[in-house]
Amino acid sequence: MRLESVAALRTLPPRTRVVMAANLVSSVGTGLVQPFLVLYLTRVRGLPVGTATAVISVIAVASLVGGPVAGRLADGFGIRPTAAAAMTTAAVGTAGFALVTEASGAVLAGLTYGLAYGAMLSVWNVVIARSTQGESRSAAFGLQFVALNVGVGLGGVLGGIFASTADPGRFQLLYVCDGLSFLVAGALLVLALGGRRAPLPSDHDTVPEAGTGTHGYGVVLRDRALLKVLAFTVALMVVGYGQLESSIPGLVAVRGMDARIMAWAFVANTCCIVLIQAVAVTRISRTPPAALLAVTATSWAGCWLLLLLAAAGAGTAVEAALVVGALAVFAVGEALLAVALPTLVNSLAPEVFRGRYNGAYSAAMSTGLVIGPLLGGALLGAERTWLLPVVLGLGCVGCAGCAVLLGRRSPRARPAARPAPEAYDTGGHEVPYRVEQLEGGEVR
Repeated sequence: MRLESVAALRTLPPRTRVVMAANLVSSVGTGLVQPFLVLYLTRVRGLPVGTATAVISVIAVASLVGGPVAGRLADGFGIRPTAAAAMTTAAVGTAGFALVTEASGAVLAGLTYGLAYGAMLSVWNVVIARSTQGESRSAAFGLQFVALNVGVGLGGVLGGIFASTADPGRFQLLYVCDGLSFLVAGALLVLALGGRRAPLPSDHDTVPEAGTGTHGYGVVLRDRALLKVLAFTVALMVVGYGQLESSIPGLVAVRGMDARIMAWAFVANTCCIVLIQAVAVTRISRTPPAALLAVTATSWAGCWLLLLLAAAGAGTAVEAALVVGALAVFAVGEALLAVALPTLVNSLAPEVFRGRYNGAYSAAMSTGLVIGPLLGGALLGAERTWLLPVVLGLGCVGCAGCAVLLGRRSPRARPAARPAPEAYDTGGHEVPYRVEQLEGGEVR
């Protein structure tokens, strides 16, 4: 079996490989604490369950703000200081949970971390988009997702071994280690970015004149092609990702299934993501984003079909197999989505507004992740639990159709900017950079 991910990684620029390493480091830290927040706040800190779940909501809502703010800062001041600020804020936020003793402290830590989480979504996408082009960009987004899953999986194993509700100090140490992982990742990012910006605006990139909304998100709101992608993103998050860690475990709980089923299901999910990207990242990166999105929505519809069968109560062993299989099928969509959406957004983004385009994309994802659990909770609250997989499965089918239409109606992607050998990340775009090519191919 040929590992396309290894071959693809070797073709990426050294800067991009360092970015991948930084992503892996921060993901390991995230995995240390991600599964345990509610458990920590309730059983270790003695907060009510309602307060603990409210903190999760605070993180999600704060990320709605963090993404667009980071996108604007990346365009106005440069990606290097924005990355440093995002990583430092994330370190402060997650380490703050180690000091929580009451609800107000938990909310403050969640608010800080949520702002940083949204900002980091923008930062990672902008950094990768500016350091790669074409097929390499798609492959880089896929490999970033592999690093994320490998890191979170490894961190989850280490956290599960070390954590103990009988010893608060162990949880505190985990949150401190998570904070340190963000600082290390931030340092790697800053070193990788250096003082250069790549790629730069070329003659293909249209730079609006002053006074046409270049200081805010007006340029984003006027891009109809991008708005269609953002609306699609919200819908797909609501019927898919927004349910992964909320309604799907909730369905298992409501049906009275063994809680260990979800643990094995998430293991299967992570393994499938890594395997798919490892053996097929090059082929995925060569496929049009709209086609990948259609397959993503279709695979998630298949996931809901399996969960519908599991909810029918065919027997304990069969139910377990169906749930594990459902999350394995869900992984197919995750692996494709990680390449398709950021590639599509960045193919539409002019270089000078790349931060804002990715900030808007981050906000769209966060919006779907906020709405999704609310919708899922309402469906689970009904007496007929089969409504959840039926309604969301039909939603996925609708998204598959919309993805096909999106591919037919989307304008041609903007040509990739031609990188210059010397270009510095000053962050200012009031006087846009130009790349001029002389006869004979020499770049001036």
